Amino acid sequence: MTEANIGNLMVYTFLPLFVQLASPDKQLKDIGFFGIKLHLGNYASPHAGGAYFMVMAIYMVIGFIMLMCTYGGVKERILPTKEESDAVKYSDLFNELKNNKPLQILGLFFLIGFTFMFFGNTVWAFYMQYNVGHPEWMASINLIGSIPGIFLVFLWPIIRKKIGKKGFFYLFLCLFIVGQIVIWIWGMPGFKDQTALGYIGRFLQQWGLTAATGYMWSMVPEVVSYGEYKSKKRVAGIINAIMGLFFKIGLALGGIIPGYINAFTHFDGAATTQSASALAGIQWSMIWIPIVLAVVAMFIMSRYPLTDKRIAEINVELEADRKAKLANK
Repeated sequence: MTEANIGNLMVYTFLPLFVQLASPDKQLKDIGFFGIKLHLGNYASPHAGGAYFMVMAIYMVIGFIMLMCTYGGVKERILPTKEESDAVKYSDLFNELKNNKPLQILGLFFLIGFTFMFFGNTVWAFYMQYNVGHPEWMASINLIGSIPGIFLVFLWPIIRKKIGKKGFFYLFLCLFIVGQIVIWIWGMPGFKDQTALGYIGRFLQQWGLTAATGYMWSMVPEVVSYGEYKSKKRVAGIINAIMGLFFKIGLALGGIIPGYINAFTHFDGAATTQSASALAGIQWSMIWIPIVLAVVAMFIMSRYPLTDKRIAEINVELEADRKAKLANK
């Protein structure tokens, strides 16, 4: 998860900065980080298209090389037997969706979590450009926001042990909401020049977001074990594919819906300033809709039925069944 958040750092922090450095009409600006000044262009300008293409092309090539290196270094060590492979059928996907209640709950949490995550990712640049009015600070603000997902991951199991898995999600989703409210205050006329508010808000927002949407992946093995307990088949691949489907739907919704909101509120991509309705639309996509979805996510997690004690009992029964099968061979 730390490495994934380093990837986020490279995309959400440095990519906008590189685009600004490559964009036309550069001006010397303070980036809001220890008085550092850089010649930055306007990434919202229609003339910045070439800069976007160049930076994205470089990222694409580097990403492709890294992906190929990853594939080349992966070796599957635990392979299913022919008997296990033959026992798994396409219909198991629908059976799991129908009969595995923890899968239903966690999958819905995935969908909602990634939806509100990508609401913010989609409109963050617009919020910085038009609502706050300081796009030159975006890289610095994002840099501070990346700290929890890289350097504070070690706290997750400690906090989880202290307050339980549901308490973990309640805590960090509430932290996300607090960060959202600070960022909203930062966008008010009297506070737009207060860099500290941006740092604090983004730090709290991203700490809550990366913890909640990161730690949920650790619950997938619970769902796999429960599915095996109910169906007597360990279909980990199918369950992981279902979880992937849920979060990809969330990514799509989080990327598409803000665009429709912008269109509905008459956002003008060619304008240097936006109307009051367009600014309100950006604010709803950036602040209020993610807050509402975070509250919905907390309610969904409250319905998750598997306790630590129950999972321990299920794992003991599954291990006993495996040993019995080996003894009978």
